[in-house]
Amino acid sequence: MVGRAEELGLINAAVTGADGYRGVVIAGAAGVGKSRLARRALADVHPGRWESRWARATASARALPLGAFAEWTGDGTADTMSVVHGVIDHLSAHPAGARTVIGVDDAHLLDDLSACVMLQLVQRRLAPVVVTVRTGEPVPDAVSALWKDGHLQRIELQPLSEQETGDLVATVLGGSLDPMSTRRLWGVTRGNTLYLRHLVEQELARGRLAPSPEAPGLSAGVWVWDGPPTVSPGLADLIGAQLDALPPEVGTVLDVLAVGEPLPEQTVADLTDPEAVEQAHSVGLITVDRGGRYPVRLAHPLYGEARRAQATPLRQRRIQADIAEALGAMKDSDVRDLVRRAVLILESGFTADPVLLTEAATASLSLFDPELAVRLCKAAISDSAGYEAHLILTVALTMLSRGDECEQVLTRLLDQPLTDGQLVDVAYLRLANLLWILNRPEDAESVLREAREMTAPHGALAGGLAIVHAFKGRPIDAVEAAQAALRVPDPPELSQMWALGALLITLGDMGRTSEIAPIAARADDLMTGSPRVSIVRLPFSEFHTRSLRLAGYVHEASAVTTRIYDETADGTGWAQGFPSILLGQADLAAGRLGAARKRLEQRFTSVGIPVGYIPTIWYCSLAQAQAMSGDGTSAAETLCALDTWSRTTVPYLRPEFFLTNAWVSAATGATTQAIALAHRGARSAAEHGQYAQEVMCLHTATRFGDFTTADRLHELAQQVDGPRAPAAALHATALAAGDTVGLLDASRQFEDMGDLLSAMDAAAHAATTHRRHGRNGSALTAATRARRLADACDSARTPALTEALQPSPLTARQREVITLAAQGLSNKQIAEKLTLSVRTVEGHLYRASRKTGLTGRDDLGDTIT
Repeated sequence: MVGRAEELGLINAAVTGADGYRGVVIAGAAGVGKSRLARRALADVHPGRWESRWARATASARALPLGAFAEWTGDGTADTMSVVHGVIDHLSAHPAGARTVIGVDDAHLLDDLSACVMLQLVQRRLAPVVVTVRTGEPVPDAVSALWKDGHLQRIELQPLSEQETGDLVATVLGGSLDPMSTRRLWGVTRGNTLYLRHLVEQELARGRLAPSPEAPGLSAGVWVWDGPPTVSPGLADLIGAQLDALPPEVGTVLDVLAVGEPLPEQTVADLTDPEAVEQAHSVGLITVDRGGRYPVRLAHPLYGEARRAQATPLRQRRIQADIAEALGAMKDSDVRDLVRRAVLILESGFTADPVLLTEAATASLSLFDPELAVRLCKAAISDSAGYEAHLILTVALTMLSRGDECEQVLTRLLDQPLTDGQLVDVAYLRLANLLWILNRPEDAESVLREAREMTAPHGALAGGLAIVHAFKGRPIDAVEAAQAALRVPDPPELSQMWALGALLITLGDMGRTSEIAPIAARADDLMTGSPRVSIVRLPFSEFHTRSLRLAGYVHEASAVTTRIYDETADGTGWAQGFPSILLGQADLAAGRLGAARKRLEQRFTSVGIPVGYIPTIWYCSLAQAQAMSGDGTSAAETLCALDTWSRTTVPYLRPEFFLTNAWVSAATGATTQAIALAHRGARSAAEHGQYAQEVMCLHTATRFGDFTTADRLHELAQQVDGPRAPAAALHATALAAGDTVGLLDASRQFEDMGDLLSAMDAAAHAATTHRRHGRNGSALTAATRARRLADACDSARTPALTEALQPSPLTARQREVITLAAQGLSNKQIAEKLTLSVRTVEGHLYRASRKTGLTGRDDLGDTIT
């Protein structure tokens, strides 16, 4: 009954007469769960005070008068009307003190007398009824009168939503379901619970739906579905019962759509028969969206799976060729038509034009499908396609993190005679692969030097120099090089792209966020207009939103992320995983820790990301979300996984790496170490002119209780754009001065900008400061605010909040030592971790024992858990 709570409430109200009805009609498509819902509803109607009776209409019983109520017809010797009255009496009879409720399943299959019985029961108010009918099927007049005349409330039972589908499967599995697997399961079943049950049972049995075997640092029990959407024998029988009896002409309509949906209505009619199309639509097997470019689809994806499974290879290839020819003849075709046409030609076995395949591969990049681009490019190359196919292949390989293979293709290209423009393109593509996938910035710089020696003027490669500077954390040099690249008349497309990307990164790092909007707009125009580079919109959106979040524009960053996610929602593989990371980052920045962890605690892609930029941003975000939730163990495991996946820190993200380590240390109780790590991040950022990152690091130290950051934060607030720096400076100043008014003002500023976690910590500091001065009432008020914000952040748990909500006589240092001792660390290990002497650690434990009256490490640990 996952996702059906509202419907159960409506049915209960209708059956008990609370809303004036005499029962309910549950209408819906086959398999959405009508029967299950009706039975559960009858069972839930005041057990013991109601007696339920259940009848099920069938096609075979429909040929018999009163077939659905055969068990209540007696011996059959009386005349028809007497039998009808007898059935009504039997159905409505009930013990003293109880009432009767009657359920009838598939009432659209009732014979006329049975339908009359139903109408009499309702009209004479003898018993409330719960009736199920299948949408689109003809219904006896006596049954349709039940809701048309207002006797029963009609509920249109919809399939489960994507979220409800994931919740249902997770409930069945007893563990969380990977978001991409949720999307795929919903895409195949469209929330039809009957189809979903069969598919899940099959995939569990075959081992394709299983806990992820490769999830370093991720929560245990995350289930992943790797299988293709094959139809099980049981499910095939269910679907076949509906499809096998179709006239051959209607079957042909389904076969065409199974191969090529969605299609224009005229194309389907031309390839089949117009009357058959109308018949398929009238019985609910296809849908027609009059407002869409391709309006005709199968009513359910599994219809296509079932028809394809039955089609012979020769018939399927013929249909593929026919649809490809029809798409090629369309006058107003677009990139989707081009891609579909190329795929159909390949699958049909017909000879494909390598130019067409190359163009389709380029188009598939604009549709965020690099896996398909690789397939099309390799097919084109096998048919002697030249330079362009190899170039598009390398772009797709880069997006799939197949860095070594990409480098091999590009190196082979350099052995061919190339123009200056082509040499520039190859240099840029090697640069992208070496930087972002293989994480070899020194080699990337070498590629630029070699290209300058071989070919074009320096200006054509300035964009590459800019992105290298940005990647290596040299923002001033990056901005200078990027601006030079964009001043070149008619700069190469890839040069523009990397120059704009460098500015998105570095202007945000430097705190010049007010300059970013026109840069982001120009980058968007470039990528929208160029299929070859359009796929980098996803990483570029990460550059953009990261800069906005650093400045404190949390709401604006979330809006950009949501737009990008919506635009790429139909992507596959890599293009599904990356937007989930972006959403996870947005949720983390806004304090939605539960949602952030759900987005980020997933297997990123079946291909895997071995090194580079993507695992860094992914695992840093995940570790921070886990740490801010108080889950230090998982956060530490995630950090270890990051070291395994990406052994070399991405240079410009080094402050972020220190910041992540700081949060992990704080979550495991080592607050002093956490403050030191945050300061290391701040120093790294300051040395490289990454002032917005410096603000973030220093403010994090403030949130951990550091009193020394105010002066520098005030300096930064004068030179960094956005609301974060002034709020951070206010927080630091008020904390150092014991100014609770300032702390609460800072909390409100953070809440206004959308950073609820920072708002929570500032309010927590206000509560602790009030309590330290004996103002317990004010402390309670501030702590209540902190707790409210923590609840809005899915029960966040940070050092500031823990101290505010668990007042004790212990000092912060004593609490820190006790936390580490409770984790099993020896006095020597604690001393090394906190840079103290062993004797000092022993002294803290002794004084804590005197204050609390407790002696054991576990007992002391219980005081701070």
